[in-house]
Amino acid sequence: MNSAFLYSPKFNEYDFGVTHPFKPYRAKMVYEMCYRYNLLNEPWIKVIDPEPSTDETATTFHLPDYIDALKSANNGNFDFTMMGYGLGSGDNPVFKGVYELAMAMLGATMKGAEMMVSGQADIAFNINGGLHHGKPAYAEGFCYVNDIAVAINYFLKNGYERIMYVDLDAHHGNGVQDAYYDTDKVLFLSMHQSGDSIYPGTGFEDEIGCEKGLGYTVNIPLPQYTDDEAYTRAFEEVFFPLCDFFKPEIVVAQIGLDTLKRDPLTNLRCTNNGYTRIIRQIKGSCNKIMALGGGGYNIADAVRGWSLAWAILNGLKPQDHYMGLVSGVFQSEGSAGSLYDDAYSISPALRESVNSYINAKLDYIRNNVFTVLGIK
Repeated sequence: MNSAFLYSPKFNEYDFGVTHPFKPYRAKMVYEMCYRYNLLNEPWIKVIDPEPSTDETATTFHLPDYIDALKSANNGNFDFTMMGYGLGSGDNPVFKGVYELAMAMLGATMKGAEMMVSGQADIAFNINGGLHHGKPAYAEGFCYVNDIAVAINYFLKNGYERIMYVDLDAHHGNGVQDAYYDTDKVLFLSMHQSGDSIYPGTGFEDEIGCEKGLGYTVNIPLPQYTDDEAYTRAFEEVFFPLCDFFKPEIVVAQIGLDTLKRDPLTNLRCTNNGYTRIIRQIKGSCNKIMALGGGGYNIADAVRGWSLAWAILNGLKPQDHYMGLVSGVFQSEGSAGSLYDDAYSISPALRESVNSYINAKLDYIRNNVFTVLGIK
């Protein structure tokens, strides 16, 4: 196994704005935590400082006029014509260096993809990737580019024909779903807080693909207050049958951490205990895994969770050699001396409601997706 941890100091040079929840500096915090917990020192692990992407690469998914508009916003000066591309909204503000940051984020994902295709890496991780809302000609949901779609297109171009996309973010991956809704070469699985109660208002169980892609789009909408027990059950009852059927050559996983109960933008009740259980299952599903960070807006919780994900993807156990010498927010956030969260469960009365909601969605998937695919 060879692993690539994609991290650029360039991420620290840009800011969406003081009040904006997306913080590019989180990549540095994950890097520093992984270093502290001895998760970057193995001989099969390389820390890569990637170059920014090019317009040519970006336009394998995005339209050239959109990239031109993004480039024109790089000086931080807003023009009303930019609104037609989703630029200048509260979610996607125009700021100095916005194009440079987008290309840096895309460049990190694409460096990982190139290393995987060339055989230099089996595991690649870009914390500031996973920009799953981006559209070909429109910025949306904090996503100026859709690095996922650009990477998947690259894998398809290089001969991969069974790419499984798994999205754990609390928000539905609408940009990626739209890109591959009619193909059977990309199996799309998204588990997220239901669009009834959260942006982007899509990702319902009856969105199952079309034409050759019928059955190859699978959505598991979750009710508010879903906890680890319900979350992991829903995932396992769908993920394992799909993997057995599809036998992916590569898994692209958007491993967002805005599912955690203290995230300020969502209303799920998960901890990183359920999350890491699912990361282990993704790890066991395929020899080639591209992991991309996605959402996570309680920064301390997200940094701990992504550090644990990196450890699991590499078969490592975090070891803090500084325990007892220093202390800080990350230790105090979880169980004493551990990166893991304290266990949490919802009340029995609430669980009955949550389980009833999820059971109906799972029944729909079995009856309408598994049947189409021939899964028994």
